[in-house]
Amino acid sequence: MAAYLANVGVNASHRVRSPLFPDGSFVLHPIPERLAWAPPMRRLPSVWGELAVHLDPDLDGDPPTYGDNCRRAGRAYSLRRAEPGDAIVFLARLHPRPGSGSPGFYLVGALFINHVAPDVTAEPGPGWWDANAHVRRARACGRWDSFWVFRGDDASRLFDRAVPFRRTEAEAVFGRSWVWREGRTDLQTIASYTRAVRRLTGAAERRLLELCP
Repeated sequence: MAAYLANVGVNASHRVRSPLFPDGSFVLHPIPERLAWAPPMRRLPSVWGELAVHLDPDLDGDPPTYGDNCRRAGRAYSLRRAEPGDAIVFLARLHPRPGSGSPGFYLVGALFINHVAPDVTAEPGPGWWDANAHVRRARACGRWDSFWVFRGDDASRLFDRAVPFRRTEAEAVFGRSWVWREGRTDLQTIASYTRAVRRLTGAAERRLLELCP
């Protein structure tokens, strides 16, 4: 069994920010697609205007899903080992209201895998993957580029409250293997080490899952 830590949602390079509210609730905004919108891709006009959006993970979906380019994107290579029974825990950069604090990283949800569709290279036909952002994009542009889609069980969810993931939590999970350099903020260090999806087993897996509400 393993747990994976995946950094998702908008980040410092985007003009849109995912808000964190005083009670710990939040909104996780997706990144925009690089392609122009075409059905069946999604839009969020109030957030990204006319741009298509990559709503992934989709933890409110029926079923919940997450997809990634595990064959082509180095950041996602570790997910090629993911299998039913494993968990993917999602980390996101959230921003409190101006004057209420600095942005930080938070655990925002988890997907508990019960099925995997690996290396999707052609139209798979209708199925549980239909609403996933990778499938929607491929159906819009015709590019089936070996992405993987993971289906979650009924326990998969966005958390009601964001869970802080600071240096303290990072060292509790990963030990003292990270280098916290002077001249770099903790936020920058966490972003650097979580740019690629991290696979955790044994005690590290348990410590990560214990942080999840």
